Amino acid sequence: MKVRLIVSSLLILGPLGSVLEIAQQPANSPAATDLGPTQSQPQKPGFWNDQRIDEFSGPALKGDRLSTVLDEIEDPAERRAFLALFENRGPAERREVAEQFVKQHPRSWFLSQAYEIAAKASIDLGDSKAALEFGGESLKLLPENPLLLVPLADVEIRQGESSEAARHAMLALDCLDRFVGPSTFSAKEWAALEKQLRASSLYILARAETSEGLKASGKTREAKLKNAEEHAVRSRALNPLDPATAYLLGLIRLSRGEQKAAASAFVLACRQEGPLKARAEERLRTLYAQWNSEQAKRSFDEFVRRIDTTADDSLPEPEASGNARHREGAAPSYVGSASCASCHPREYAGWQNTGHAHMFQPYRFENVFGDFNNATYTDDVGNVVARMTHDDVQHYFEVLDAEGQWHRYRVDYTIGVKWQQTYATRLPSGEIQVFPLQYNRHEKRWIAFWRMIDAPKSERGLVINFPRHSSDTAYLAHCGPCHTSQLRLTKILAPEAKDLAFREPGINCEMCHGPSGDHVASLGHTRPGTKPPLRLQVEFGKISNRDYVAICAQCHMQSAMLGLGPNGEINYRHSAETFYEHYRSRPYAEFALRAFYKDGRFRVVSFLVESFVRSKCYQKGGAHCGHCHDFHPADRGNERALKFLDQPDQMCLQCHPRYAANLEKHTRHPAQSEGSRCVACHMPKIMNSVLFKTMTHQLDDIPNVEMTTRFGQKDSPNACLICHTDKSVEWLRAELDKWHDSKPPAVAASHASRPAL
Repeated sequence: MKVRLIVSSLLILGPLGSVLEIAQQPANSPAATDLGPTQSQPQKPGFWNDQRIDEFSGPALKGDRLSTVLDEIEDPAERRAFLALFENRGPAERREVAEQFVKQHPRSWFLSQAYEIAAKASIDLGDSKAALEFGGESLKLLPENPLLLVPLADVEIRQGESSEAARHAMLALDCLDRFVGPSTFSAKEWAALEKQLRASSLYILARAETSEGLKASGKTREAKLKNAEEHAVRSRALNPLDPATAYLLGLIRLSRGEQKAAASAFVLACRQEGPLKARAEERLRTLYAQWNSEQAKRSFDEFVRRIDTTADDSLPEPEASGNARHREGAAPSYVGSASCASCHPREYAGWQNTGHAHMFQPYRFENVFGDFNNATYTDDVGNVVARMTHDDVQHYFEVLDAEGQWHRYRVDYTIGVKWQQTYATRLPSGEIQVFPLQYNRHEKRWIAFWRMIDAPKSERGLVINFPRHSSDTAYLAHCGPCHTSQLRLTKILAPEAKDLAFREPGINCEMCHGPSGDHVASLGHTRPGTKPPLRLQVEFGKISNRDYVAICAQCHMQSAMLGLGPNGEINYRHSAETFYEHYRSRPYAEFALRAFYKDGRFRVVSFLVESFVRSKCYQKGGAHCGHCHDFHPADRGNERALKFLDQPDQMCLQCHPRYAANLEKHTRHPAQSEGSRCVACHMPKIMNSVLFKTMTHQLDDIPNVEMTTRFGQKDSPNACLICHTDKSVEWLRAELDKWHDSKPPAVAASHASRPAL
């Protein structure tokens, strides 16, 4: 798949924006001091400790990377305008060029980059209003962009918009946790920049919490100031030479009545030259004058020297949650799904009803549903390049090679059991190769699936290339991580595709619940009626939604970058700490355009988790996959493993029950119509799954007429127009304008016990 690099100005704003000033308050005073920008310190936007970090666009626009981006721009005029975005210009010209790009190419794939450049140029120009407007437009299209989130949060905190600043700073930290660095940076460059981004985000959170804390009283005030102090301490740990964070830390501690700890922070702020040095010294002199008589006998310089600058400057490590907590002893062994059947017969039988259990199976004649009755497949010019046949006991496929020779292969494995099925053969070397054709059950035809999902020039997309037995068609190397359990390398140094092995075909119980060797072994020593101990195994009702989704994301997150475990583990970990990881992702902007719509939403079904974690249901409501899906369904016909198969609205109403009382008022459709189903608007079928459409999982998505007006139904599919195919965008706008005249009932979540984020 081609890589689309995000090429943009990477201007980062740091904590030396306007510094908070908190007037000293008595420890028992409930009054909050006004928290505004420092008037005496002129602001120079676009700088962090007076060091510019923008104009990193150059490395992204060289060689193959430049070609990759430009290949996806068909219009020559747009291509030229795109290149002009990254020419070396002053901020006023950069903004003008970016605005012209948006005006001349309003339906471009690259609007997020143009808006980002305009936002950062506006910051350089000191135009905060324009910066926030342009930045907001960019984030609508690509919200996972810490390189923009942080400077916008900096602008917002200086404008007194503490809640929005905190939201953007938290999103930035979340992105830094979830994603690896853009490929426009070397590992060394990104490590340094990531540290600065984290420090700045934490500093902004400290300011925001302080602002809110000083407006509150009692326990709320103390809790917010304590959070502010923790954020500031962590920010300073990442950027210990920044005087602004040290000074802020001192002011927070003064507000908490911690004078000694505040003094140590002010001493640290004094060590750096700049306008804060005089302020920090003034604070220290005030403390010196207020100190007890014994201290007052010392000179001010001696007083400063004796202050312990390490006091109260560390925080305890946060407690790990879920399966990340420490376990004693060696990791339990993996013993396979069959060991679960005797004690958990209902769950085991339900698992057998899912696609997980049959994702990859050794060949059985009765499991094949593809057409092998002397079927053929032709290429673009009508030549037969593949033949599918069978006898009484075995299925075969024959493939023509580039020299015109036919090769016959036996079907040794089936891949998939629901809507489409692929087949694989085992070579004499033991390597498993995947047949390049897939049979679609709904359309009853063969398709070259790699040709459909790969870039246009993909070699494995051509059926006649299969007899080469390339590593690109090796099952374990490309399909194994999500279709087999406990996949591992048998040779760590210079491994080849054949140097892979797995414990069990399909997705077994232990891929989700963890290794159960000690759990099974303990059964012989446990009294009847008591539960065997769980050491590393997951109880899904007791973990956070982030851990829950991380387990599903092992296979269902397209952007996840699997790392190799110390013992050659690929899709699991054999560790006393955990059996799964929160895999970091490749930045979304580095995937081919076909993965997205122009409005920024995901187009391809393999990005299900990515779309789900964008939703507020996940981010704020604590929703996870198990709220809607049953992974041990009693009904084998429940192909999507839905928890409420016969009551689909209940998947939403379980958290938003208030809508059930007056459904038509919310949906503006008859209660029993398809238009009143929650999924009709919030999960429209816009994601491509090879030959059919399936539902997006960005659950709080609602029909957006502005995006559809701009990009059209093809590039910004609107849920309303999916049903009302005979209507226009103009009709849609008029109808939605009527809806806005009467507000629907407020959302009410009923699950107070849901895991907190």
